[in-house]
Amino acid sequence: MGLAPALGMIGRSLAAVGILAVAGPPLLQAQVGLASGAAHIELIVRVPPRATISGVGSVRETARRGNWREETVKVRLAANTGYRLVVVGTAPVSSQAEFSPRLWVRAENGRFEVVRSGAAVTVIRGRHAAAEWEPEVSFRREAPESVEGPQALPVRYEVRVDPAM
Repeated sequence: MGLAPALGMIGRSLAAVGILAVAGPPLLQAQVGLASGAAHIELIVRVPPRATISGVGSVRETARRGNWREETVKVRLAANTGYRLVVVGTAPVSSQAEFSPRLWVRAENGRFEVVRSGAAVTVIRGRHAAAEWEPEVSFRREAPESVEGPQALPVRYEVRVDPAM
């Protein structure tokens, strides 16, 4: 039996009980064995897992010590399931010397990890972000003192859906 006919039958039954209750005791006495009970209806809604990045803020410098800069970027995201926000390096491989990494990102464990071209570093892991929120991603980089102001970071941001178990 479908949901609509079941609701219709329950509605008619409740209407009949309501009419009998208003009609008064003499009419109710003739209805021996009539009882009403609560109806239990369970609705299940399934929504496909989804996570999105709707915006990335500009780089903001938070500290400077000699050639070292600390910077943050806000990433606006929303997710209805478990997710991971990852930073992927986009600098050309030839510009990164193995012995002297120049860009680090604060990973989910709190330590700064080297950002390499094509490699992903998980920076935030969560169960869900029902409303959009803007976590900050922290970076450290080596930059000449002569360079003023924040510069674009050679990274891209991805949000990945973690499978539910």
